[in-house]
Amino acid sequence: MTSGTSDRTKSVAQQVRETIQTRPSLLDALNMKIVNYSALARILQEELGEGSLEAVKAAIIRVADEISTDRGLREEAVRGILKASKVRLQDKIGVVISSMRMDIPHIVTAHLTDQYVYIVDQTIIEEPLPDRVQFQKNLVALILLSPPEVEETPGFVAFITQQLASRNINIIEFISCSTNTIIILEARQALDAFSLLQNYT
Repeated sequence: MTSGTSDRTKSVAQQVRETIQTRPSLLDALNMKIVNYSALARILQEELGEGSLEAVKAAIIRVADEISTDRGLREEAVRGILKASKVRLQDKIGVVISSMRMDIPHIVTAHLTDQYVYIVDQTIIEEPLPDRVQFQKNLVALILLSPPEVEETPGFVAFITQQLASRNINIIEFISCSTNTIIILEARQALDAFSLLQNYT
């Protein structure tokens, strides 16, 4: 009897955990401790269709505690990486997107499933380019040069993108490789992004 109850409770707890983990906004709310646990338990119990209200609520509280601890440690590590990073801006950046490989000078390139993306210094690209090649110009590259620890620190990219999104800053291209993070932005938003990230360095 006790064993069956334990297994059933564990199953409900696991379902609650998995449900919460698929909802970023809910994760944020639990992390900030701005959730009414009883109200959320009623919603999740109805969605899951099993488990007592008390079991679901207990599972939510456990997940909330885990999130708060894990995110706190990760954010501290990410802030440490940002503090040790160098941030700089480079203007007159272009993005070339082509379905075929191109022999053009580039700052960095990415080979996707069906496209090649080139981040370039637009001042040294000879035009015109082939008709089917996209060339977006007058952009700015926000470049972060981080210490080697960045490759072993979970959440670094997520933290940066969340910070930019919270300021309604749109990312046109984002490339993270080794210790370099390159974010391509519209010129009008570049200074805001630069100032935002400089606050952490």
